[in-house]
Parts: sequence; structure tokens; C-alpha cells
Amino acid sequence: MIDYIELIKYIQNNEILNLGHLQLEAEYNGGMKKYFVKGCRQMEIQYNSQQHIFKLKGSPLYFIQGHNFTWDKQLFIEALKYIGNLIGISLFDCTIDKFEYGKIIEVESKPQRIISGHLAGNGLTMDEKSKDKGNIRYFNDNNVSLKLYNAGINIQHKQGLKMKDIIQKAGWNPKGNFIKFEILYRKPHLSLNKGIGLLLSDILLPSFEKLMKEDLNNQYQRINKMKSIEIPSTKKELFSSDIILLTLAEIALNQGTDLKKLIHSFIKAIPEEVLNSEDKKARRKQIKALLEKVHSSCINEFDISKLIG
Repeated sequence: MIDYIELIKYIQNNEILNLGHLQLEAEYNGGMKKYFVKGCRQMEIQYNSQQHIFKLKGSPLYFIQGHNFTWDKQLFIEALKYIGNLIGISLFDCTIDKFEYGKIIEVESKPQRIISGHLAGNGLTMDEKSKDKGNIRYFNDNNVSLKLYNAGINIQHKQGLKMKDIIQKAGWNPKGNFIKFEILYRKPHLSLNKGIGLLLSDILLPSFEKLMKEDLNNQYQRINKMKSIEIPSTKKELFSSDIILLTLAEIALNQGTDLKKLIHSFIKAIPEEVLNSEDKKARRKQIKALLEKVHSSCINEFDISKLIG
């Protein structure tokens, strides 16, 4: 789905931009003025009458339906037609300066668990903020910002009761696990169109929708995914010691380290006056029993390629 967009247009002499009925929100040095178009959520308009530069920023989906959990192309177009009619110009020949494209998917594991298994990849740097508590990770380069986030908690924190009910009827389950993978194209003409400027009408073509779907998968493949350890299905297999071992095993698996050798080397380094040879033998036997519980997962829990593609 297409979500947030930033459009830019140079107003021609034969076009009459009507902003008189909108409330002026701010005015900046150089002649730029800012307005808001009110809907379910606001869209921002900026206009510099001296340079004849018009800009529109925001999410048409949020504007017209109040959320971005579902994609409706016709509603997206209607939102932009409405704003265009309101201000007296067509928006479909605007240049796309930036935009977001992504997909919401339902997963079996907790979103924080899936997100934690994604690491900086091919030409990407990873960023996350402590305040997000593991619910969002960003992967950036000069042209794109990839975002993997907990879509369910986004709804829980940002929507009121009425809108939550609407989204629930559209398919959201408050008890479900929903993740969104999203691309912010900072320079869409470079990423998607060989350096040629893109118009709003271009990205609504079926051929371009196909291209965006393909690029969503291609961009996801740039992110490195950890290998996962199979999590036991019963409570009795998950004592505190088991959880520590499983965590260490997953770290060792992804670092290419032999955990058994690492533990045995540690035991060997313990002085004889602390653990004698018989003590160490007993510990190795206990460790062996614990390690027999550890199995790498046949299907990588972290890799959601099949759901994105």
C-alpha cells in the first residue's frame, strides 16, 4: 500500500490556486506559508507565492479513512481528488518528492521477537530507539529508509476506541501479531525510475504497482536475518536456566561459535580447588543434557520473505 506522500508542483500562470478558505497555520521567511486541510487526519499544504512552489504532505489514507491498516486504491484517489477540487488544481501531475510503500502482515511470533532478528544488511545501517521498546527498527541508506514495526501496538497507542472498532471490522485482531514492513523512498526517481522524475499519476499505474511490490521484496532481502532456535512448546522445558541456554545458543549460532566447546573451555579454566575433575565431569554431563534440548529451527522464524513477496 502507498501511505505517506510528499508532492511538489510549480503553479503555472494559467492555474489558480485557491487557499483563501483554508486557515493559515504558519508563515516563514522567504514567502512560504503553511496550511492544513482537515479530514479524518490533516494533510499539510505549503505554498510559496513568490516562487510559485506548491507542496502537499501527509497520508491520503489517514485523511480519508482515519487509518492505514487496509489499502483501498479508489479511496486513496478520491482523497487526492477531493483536496485538488478544494484548492482548484489537479494533483495528479504533481512530482513525487517522497513516499512510503509497505505491507501489513500477520505473523505467528510476537512482533518484537521477529523485529529483533533483523540486522543491518547490504549497504544499510540499523537504527532503533530505546523508547520504542523493540517495536521498531530502521534500516537506512541515502535513498531509502526501511522500517519494520509492530503494526498492532501502533493502532493501540494512536487510535481512539471508535477507530479501533472500525479497524477491527476491517480485519485487525487486537490479540493478533501484526507487523508492517515499509519503505520510505527519499529519492524515488533514483530508486524506481532510473533518475527520471515521477508524477503522482505514474505510481498509480498497474505496471508501477507491480514494480513497487517487487522492490518491496528486493529491499527486504537487503536486511540480514538471524538464524533462529526452536522454542520449546511446554512450560517444564523453560526453566530460567533453559531460557539462558537457549538465548546463548541462538547468539552462538549466529556468530558461528560452537557453544559446547565454549562451555567446556570455560569449565576447563575453573581452578581445581573450586571444581575438581569429578565435579567438572558431572558438570559436562549436565551441560550435555541441557544442550540436547537445543535445536535450530527448520524454518527461520525471523525470515518473513514469503509473507512479503
